[in-house]
Amino acid sequence: MLTPSLFNGMPYAGESTVIPLKMHLYIQALAFVQGMTLRAVHEDGASRFLAEKAWEKGLLWRDGRPPAVSGPEWVEVHVRIPAHLADNLAEVSHRNGVGLPDVLYTMLYWYAWVLYPPLQEQERRKTKFRASKAREERERCHRSLP
Repeated sequence: MLTPSLFNGMPYAGESTVIPLKMHLYIQALAFVQGMTLRAVHEDGASRFLAEKAWEKGLLWRDGRPPAVSGPEWVEVHVRIPAHLADNLAEVSHRNGVGLPDVLYTMLYWYAWVLYPPLQEQERRKTKFRASKAREERERCHRSLP
């Protein structure tokens, strides 16, 4: 359920989701490095997620409900964004048959893992890419042998 409010005279709406603590800390670090507030990061993430339509490109929905055995490794995050973005995310939720907390968790995951992946993930992806290119080259060479 979206909770309406005003911020600087603009209508905002918010909803809570549950995300891994490490991801929350990483998003806080991203906000700091970018000179943004968490609210601004959430707004940027929501607008880019909606513009990109990441869910249509194979991104799987994340479960935004608390795990059955919830420990300190999960935190509740309240995402408060402009009402028009919140309404659009609610529509995405409705059209895809998932809950709004699932859409919010997925949006935050996409923002942190796809748009701004941690350095170790960037390195893993580069290594995987180089390995696949080397494998393709070997296969191409084997095909060209008599």
